[in-house]
Amino acid sequence: MGETSRDRQREATRLRLYEAALGIFRRDGFRDARVDDITLVAGVSRTAFYFHFPAKEDVLAELIQKTERPVAEAVKELPADVELGKVLDTVAEWMTRAWQDERGLIVDAMSVGLRLESQNFPDARGDSLRAVLGQRFEAAARAGVLTDQQRPRLLADLYLLTCMASLAGWASESGRPLLESLRLAGRFFLEGARRR
Repeated sequence: MGETSRDRQREATRLRLYEAALGIFRRDGFRDARVDDITLVAGVSRTAFYFHFPAKEDVLAELIQKTERPVAEAVKELPADVELGKVLDTVAEWMTRAWQDERGLIVDAMSVGLRLESQNFPDARGDSLRAVLGQRFEAAARAGVLTDQQRPRLLADLYLLTCMASLAGWASESGRPLLESLRLAGRFFLEGARRR
């Protein structure tokens, strides 16, 4: 069954609301953003907003999914035998692309992401960045690269938390460039996780 004009209209409305919400979040900050302002910019009713997004947090959840997908894909496209350091550098490069222009939304997005992830813990969607990295860390553990003191999937989760800390630090101060911060965090993390 093909997509109908009503389906296309519904998707167009959702996209307008999503883009309007991000614009208002960037302008006013997530906490101060008002649904009335979002719907005014999008040219739709409050009812339409709540039909597509039950809460403002759902807009940030969609942003997280849209930014995570290319990072996970980039990691999946790496050769199976690539060293873990290259995997972490790839994550750093793609996270920088995803978040470089979203400094003002990072902390709020991470708060929403952590809450959502904790509801699904320990199961990660098979195509999520968390699951893809977990597979890479397991492969590194089988190859004897990682310490046997921690489970590989736990190390992958800890690495993602390290990335989040780097993103939050970068968002709150204007020191080191984001890519450099993420790469440095990955190197420090990997040094601590390597088998001795």
